[in-house]
Amino acid sequence: MKYLLTSAGVFGLAIYLVNSTVLEALAVALSAYVFLVFVAGIGKTIALLSCISFIASLEILLVPAVTYWVFPASMPIESAIYFSYALPAFLAFYMGINWSDSRKSERPHVAYIQAAAAYLQTKPVTCIILLLIGLLGFVVKTIAPTASTIISTMPSYCLFISAFYAYYSRSAYRFVVIGLAGIVLPVNTIWTGMFGDLFFWLLLAVIFLAAGIPDLITSLLKTTVIVSAVVFLLLIQSIKGEYRYNTWGYNRAERTANTALMAELLVDRLTHPEKMLNVDHAFLSFVRFNQGIMIGSAMAKVPNHEDYARGDVLLSLMHPFVPRLFWADKPQTGGYENIRRFTNLRQTENTSFNLSPLGEGYVNFGYGGILFALFYGLLLSGVFYYVLHLSDRIPSLMLWLPMLYIGCLTMETDLLSTWGSLLNNAIFIALLFWVLKRIGIQL
Repeated sequence: MKYLLTSAGVFGLAIYLVNSTVLEALAVALSAYVFLVFVAGIGKTIALLSCISFIASLEILLVPAVTYWVFPASMPIESAIYFSYALPAFLAFYMGINWSDSRKSERPHVAYIQAAAAYLQTKPVTCIILLLIGLLGFVVKTIAPTASTIISTMPSYCLFISAFYAYYSRSAYRFVVIGLAGIVLPVNTIWTGMFGDLFFWLLLAVIFLAAGIPDLITSLLKTTVIVSAVVFLLLIQSIKGEYRYNTWGYNRAERTANTALMAELLVDRLTHPEKMLNVDHAFLSFVRFNQGIMIGSAMAKVPNHEDYARGDVLLSLMHPFVPRLFWADKPQTGGYENIRRFTNLRQTENTSFNLSPLGEGYVNFGYGGILFALFYGLLLSGVFYYVLHLSDRIPSLMLWLPMLYIGCLTMETDLLSTWGSLLNNAIFIALLFWVLKRIGIQL
């Protein structure tokens, strides 16, 4: 009830102080509610689904609403038109992703973590095996950047899962394993210039570690972590553009690492914090998460200049089932073709932005995309609770949830990316469990 009252207060302030429209005020108030639910869940549950909900509300509702207040000319359609779809679509998604709350396991989430820890303490060397698989994956990614994800990216994720295994198993090697994971993650960021993995893996680590120590998670600690996360995001946004400008070429193959430049930029921002802790930079970093531009651009073009796809785009759901080995022209993830077809936004090979699953729902079915958003939320929550159900038999399985959902945390992607990530990672995990079991290694 207190979250509803706080959200009602936010709604009133938006109407009174900003002269907001009702739909804009509702969008901001709903975002505030989702944020409060997410923060409250940290430490009490594995707050993965509420984290996804908050990030979605930020990108679909809050940032577009603030942009309409501050710089409405940058938005492709009128506020009333945008929120007439975005607001109910997000509500449907939120209902779907929280639908399984009514049939949760009777066990609290901390019990799953305790069971996994007890199970892994009899297997202290397993983390080393996962570490080696993860390091091999990173070697393949480095030597052959275009290699299939099943032999590069997915094995590399095992490095981060090995850190969870090492921590909960209390392995004698835990400091080595966790230390190597902590080194490889920033090194990979420097090498690729992609900062998303760094932030999201740290976010997932906080969510899972907090769920395992609920008695130690205080309001002060949560506030400290949230403020640190905001500052960290501002730091990333302040150096990302300059670093990529000096290390990226025209296409993806023309990217180089520059450790000295990264260190120089970090030292510069830390010694001159005013470069990142100012209103202008904060706003520019904030609007970086404006998914409303992509969805609004699609709403401006479809159906006036481009017919509804009527499910055609959703054929991408079948793509993960067909290996690229047997389909040379299989579409790449990243949504390039959808942006070209359904919007008038310009993009190059070195840019990556997407309609988002909710945007793809619109270009396929118009306002019927609201129902599609509900099903998308149900998919994410259904997988989560199914993994918890399987964890009753295989306790360590719940520690693989971060790998399953690493591609689903944000709406700044397309359905092919999220669904492909979820399905392909699930298949890889199942194969890994099966293969290692055949040679006498229990994960």
